[in-house]
Amino acid sequence: MVIEDDHNHFCIYCGARIDFDQNFCSECGKPIYRQKPKVTRAPSEYENKIVELEDEYNIKQSKAQELVEKQFDPNHMAYERFTSSITKSNNLFSTQVSIAKKMAEMDINESPFVEKELENKLVTLQTFIDKMEDLINELIIHMSSNREDTEDINALFDDMDDLIDSVKDY
Repeated sequence: MVIEDDHNHFCIYCGARIDFDQNFCSECGKPIYRQKPKVTRAPSEYENKIVELEDEYNIKQSKAQELVEKQFDPNHMAYERFTSSITKSNNLFSTQVSIAKKMAEMDINESPFVEKELENKLVTLQTFIDKMEDLINELIIHMSSNREDTEDINALFDDMDDLIDSVKDY
């Protein structure tokens, strides 16, 4: 028999009253099993921040992809380059989010090292968001000016590639 709370119960075998502190029924001697209460912990401030960053990134990458699709023909080389860069960024960002979430589940009070590494992960995630915002801004500028000069966009690609490479190396 399983008792899950502090109330008095009756033995399911013989009907005798069972008190919470009993381990065996006083009438029939059958064992009484107690389930440990399920502990659900509240998400940490880090877990909440990671979710916020993830939501922000998803909005920005979606907007960047939308701008690429509006501005470039799928057969155009720039379309492929933008799409590839966004995809690489998405994959690496997702990996970093997964790692950060696992780190946030740890008890950081016991390990200042984990807390420091988690702070570094948050900075990395924010950097991805900032680069995606830069991409959006460059696409908007490029679209509104309708210019053929892609120097700024190429520089941004280089920055994004550097960010991706540095995170991979890390």
